[in-house]
Amino acid sequence: MNKKSVVTIGTFDGVHKGHRFLIDKTVLLAEKSKLKSIVISLEKPVKKVKGLLTTCDEKFEEIKALGVDKIILVNVSSEILTYTADKFFDEFLLNKLNISEIVCGLDFAFGKGRKGDIGWLKKKAKNNNVKINIVKYLKNSSKQISSSYIRILLEKGDLKNVAKLLGRPYSFLGIPFKDKGFGKKLGFPTVNLKVNSDKLIPRGVYISIITQKGKIYPSVTNIGSRLTFNMGDEIIPEIHILNFNGIWEKSLTKVILLKKIRYEKKFESVQALRGQISKDIAKSLKFFKLITV
Repeated sequence: MNKKSVVTIGTFDGVHKGHRFLIDKTVLLAEKSKLKSIVISLEKPVKKVKGLLTTCDEKFEEIKALGVDKIILVNVSSEILTYTADKFFDEFLLNKLNISEIVCGLDFAFGKGRKGDIGWLKKKAKNNNVKINIVKYLKNSSKQISSSYIRILLEKGDLKNVAKLLGRPYSFLGIPFKDKGFGKKLGFPTVNLKVNSDKLIPRGVYISIITQKGKIYPSVTNIGSRLTFNMGDEIIPEIHILNFNGIWEKSLTKVILLKKIRYEKKFESVQALRGQISKDIAKSLKFFKLITV
């Protein structure tokens, strides 16, 4: 028989501080009783959201870093999501994962129609000698930390509180590609990235960090559809690396957003846009203390 386990279940989009609290509790209980710690996570929310705080790959890496023994990512089209609460508990949790304890929040529910809520789970667990550990959700001031709240803050440009609730600055990954070269023509060459279409990349201009293969550089990031050039609706991150004259490799690149400078804007002329970019760069240089103003 497989080693008994301690399990927590959720979508965990963002793997924010509240999620980490649940997962840390799961790992701690498993280590204390010499059991296996398991996180079961949906690849993405069942209900459609404006964008994911973490893609599937990002989520896996964030959870893995918390010391979990096993991570099970469930696709939204998986048959397991059609299981009744009884079938999910009996066939999956008991028979396949040999569950001994479960860690969950107050509003936890699973199974078809979300029948497996806390009240149901307490009875079912007791009948099968499974211990339930109910964890109160973390709050920021008086508001519960949630993925939906973090999305709202991100769209507002409140990166300080986003980082506070996530436990890290917001970031995204992408692969560089050659585009129209607008930045270079303006005198400010950029690295343009193709990003997973599920990822939430908020429009605007940001002070940022760009990193690749362990190398880290201060930068300015524009996320938008290049309104001044009437390029359509496609949103593309364009990153100008401060004081950089090299060639950026076409391999996986990470951008960390630190502070929002302004919202995306359509300028009356290319000259006006060039002038604004100069101001954006000056603010970023001051932020990184690369110049004194």
